[in-house]
Amino acid sequence: MTDRAVRSTEHLDGRSAARPSAEAALPPVEARILRAAAWRIIPLLILCYMFSYLDRINLSFARQPMEHDLNFSDATFGLGAGLFFVGYIAFQVPSSVLLMRFGARRTIAAIMIGWSLISFLFTIVDTVWQFCALRVLLGVAEAGFYPAVLYYLALWFSRQMLGRVTSGFLIAIPLSGALGGPVSVFILSRLDGAMSVPGWKWMFVIEALPALLLGFVLLRWLDDGPADAGWLDESQRRLLLTRAPAGEGTGPAGAGGRTPRAFTALTRPLVPLLIVICFCQAVCNYGIVFWIPTFIAQVLAVPPSQVGLYTTLPFLTAILAMTLNARSSDRRQERRWHMAAPFLAVSVLLVLAFLFQGHGAVALLLLTGALAAALCVTAMIFTIPALVLEKGTLATSLAWINSLGALGGLIGPYAIGWLRVHTGQPLAGLFLVAVCAGVGGVATLRLPR
Repeated sequence: MTDRAVRSTEHLDGRSAARPSAEAALPPVEARILRAAAWRIIPLLILCYMFSYLDRINLSFARQPMEHDLNFSDATFGLGAGLFFVGYIAFQVPSSVLLMRFGARRTIAAIMIGWSLISFLFTIVDTVWQFCALRVLLGVAEAGFYPAVLYYLALWFSRQMLGRVTSGFLIAIPLSGALGGPVSVFILSRLDGAMSVPGWKWMFVIEALPALLLGFVLLRWLDDGPADAGWLDESQRRLLLTRAPAGEGTGPAGAGGRTPRAFTALTRPLVPLLIVICFCQAVCNYGIVFWIPTFIAQVLAVPPSQVGLYTTLPFLTAILAMTLNARSSDRRQERRWHMAAPFLAVSVLLVLAFLFQGHGAVALLLLTGALAAALCVTAMIFTIPALVLEKGTLATSLAWINSLGALGGLIGPYAIGWLRVHTGQPLAGLFLVAVCAGVGGVATLRLPR
């Protein structure tokens, strides 16, 4: 795509945002087809991503018993936790190439089956190198899932619905935090020693089983795209193919049967800017999600057994905030401010949380708002590439944006821990996240209107 074409696309996107009443209203027939597709696709994908995210973060609940049983230090455990992102970042783009080669259905199902099998292997970990190697492999296995699903959604849904649909899918993140924490703690405590097996091993086995089963369900239930959906008639297929941002690339190998060049996407004008925004989003997302149990324990001075109950409040609030923000974005056909405003809210709320850390209830409410705003950003960021990037490079663009942006998930949580240790101030990391959120908000305002 030439620079002139990109500018034209940006202009058209800005013009559509300025006229929400003309663009947002869908014909009744189209709305009915899209609702049917949403109910067929989204609930299953929510379940899949919920267990993906849980398999990614459940290590934090198993930290203490694993360190005790395996004689790991905090440094070793932190290294293994961070190595997940090495595999996750390195294999995003190769996974997108496989997606275009084999199609969404088989790619997503294979990813789920692969990561569940690796999760099972954590039960036989005995040494540091085994632990670190499995964390890298888990990142490799999960690398392609998120961009593959985002691309898959762009095959089905028009730009008028993309914000709402993406947000609906990403509700899996706060659901995973709200439900996964108490479930993990329950397994760790109640099954510890059952059949002479430590509780943390039971946790990995039980929480990996649903992902394995869902992988086989996906193979039978999902279609590669509207063109392959037997439950649609020909006119309905054509309608979805012409309206969806990536609709013409539904089959394996994408449009025209060709696998796109992996590095072509980096030459697109908006991709570097979106990478910067995604990096800031990852620092906010993972920085808050991974550390919020510790932050809550700090401001409320409650024992670990009660922290899981209090962490439910921020995640449930995030579900409501994500839904309302996405509906507002779709109704107004506006993406930029619906992402910039939550970014800036994260920055302000975290600074206030630091200043009011001595007032437990107030600090909890501020942290709750910050987590909800951070997940609103997460829900909005990937609605933009499908609007302004060409279809032939959309899958690889999503992979580059998510992979390089995911460096924030590696740097953010580690930097927060480093600041806790070296400043002697448990909440010092809030300022790091606040700065990244501010940068992300300013960068978002540089996107096309």
